[in-house]
Amino acid sequence: MKGPELRAVLVPLALGLALGAVGGWLWWTWWGPPPVGKVYETQAGPTWYPDPFDPGVTRDFTGTATFVVLGFGLALVLGLLGGWIARHRAVPGLAAVLLASVAAAALMTLIGLSQSPPDPQARADDVEIGTTLPGHLEVANGRVDLPTFVEELFNDDDGVLEIPTPYLTWPVGALLGHMILMLSVTSEWRRPEQPSAVPAQQV
Repeated sequence: MKGPELRAVLVPLALGLALGAVGGWLWWTWWGPPPVGKVYETQAGPTWYPDPFDPGVTRDFTGTATFVVLGFGLALVLGLLGGWIARHRAVPGLAAVLLASVAAAALMTLIGLSQSPPDPQARADDVEIGTTLPGHLEVANGRVDLPTFVEELFNDDDGVLEIPTPYLTWPVGALLGHMILMLSVTSEWRRPEQPSAVPAQQV
């Protein structure tokens, strides 16, 4: 791989990692501090609920929503800048931007969750009823109810398929930004020359 092609791959990858790290810090900063809740005795056993309940549930939703909004915005920046850097190396540049978006999504998740307290439900069995525990930052996956025959075919007890749709905001946003940049550059290259204002001399 030659120098220009290597630069078209490495620079978007480095940019993606930097944006992913910034995204993880912004995600936690925007969402925190975590809501507080208590462990209650229920028929299913000790269960953690936010207290007060409604604002706490809303905070759980905003954790995923914040991830999506920040991720999509930063992914657009990645696609635009990565596309510009690799505008003369379209195929390696596109592959690099896509790979960088996946790495950025993983790094954003890792850094954001590393600053959050652990899942309080995982500690519910180890503490006394009424114990106050902080909530935690998480990304809620999309859920699809499976048809009955699929449940029976795969012996699925809950009949629900979780789809990691929030994480797709990074690849989708990066590819969108890359496409916008490449279309703009292509249209600029193909712009017809302006006709000369000087009339042609007749022989």
